[in-house]
Amino acid sequence: MRRGFLFSLFVLVAGCAETPGTPQQQNEAFQPGLQYAGAIATGNAGAPGIELSAPLFPDARVFQMFQDASVYPALSEAERAALLDDVYTFAQLVPLCAPTHPGIKQQVPGGPPLTQAEIADNYDEVARCAYEDYGAKPYWVPQHVSDVDVCAAKLGEDWRMPTEADVSAFDESDFAFFQATLAAQQGQDSFPLHFYYSLDVYVRADDGALALGNLAPQTDHVVPLPVSGAAMNELYLGNGQPIGLRCLRVESPAP
Repeated sequence: MRRGFLFSLFVLVAGCAETPGTPQQQNEAFQPGLQYAGAIATGNAGAPGIELSAPLFPDARVFQMFQDASVYPALSEAERAALLDDVYTFAQLVPLCAPTHPGIKQQVPGGPPLTQAEIADNYDEVARCAYEDYGAKPYWVPQHVSDVDVCAAKLGEDWRMPTEADVSAFDESDFAFFQATLAAQQGQDSFPLHFYYSLDVYVRADDGALALGNLAPQTDHVVPLPVSGAAMNELYLGNGQPIGLRCLRVESPAP
């Protein structure tokens, strides 16, 4: 189903290493769409592919100190990297949230794969749990996103922030696929779950600056950030429409 840039994907865990409780790859042939470990993928089994991760969410209870724009510039490089200890991935949240959110169904090793409906239910429940139980919200300091390779640090070296070139290589059918895949189930599209379904993402522009990417169809897909200057060092709330950080992983073709 390659249209534009997207091919297929055999999805792996959305994390740099397996840990106890981390969502594992399902025991089935790859199916495009929303994946058990939180990524969105498109394509056909056996061909090169691409994944777009679930959003990475900082713990707003920690990051709220950056409402003061003078705090972030005063941090050392090591302190900026250490902030990632308070950033949650989907893979971390599934086992953390399951005990208090019985709607989350975890894959049992050797058991049958989850259905697409069950995976969608998990996505909704993790979105709710992330916000309500762990203070995980898409409120980033834009300069921190630019300075630190968050994707590689949280998900592994083969993940990166999408670039303008990546987004430019998609076509409208790819954007339509993203939008359809990230359509919340009926009744699950209100605050705060809508944060997990946002198509607004941080993108690295061709000139190296941080930009706003929109993965919805029929729109300008890469535009300048709505903040600049000193505001780059301040927690960006976006008047209820913050920018998400989703990471990209592209499978290399077999030699």
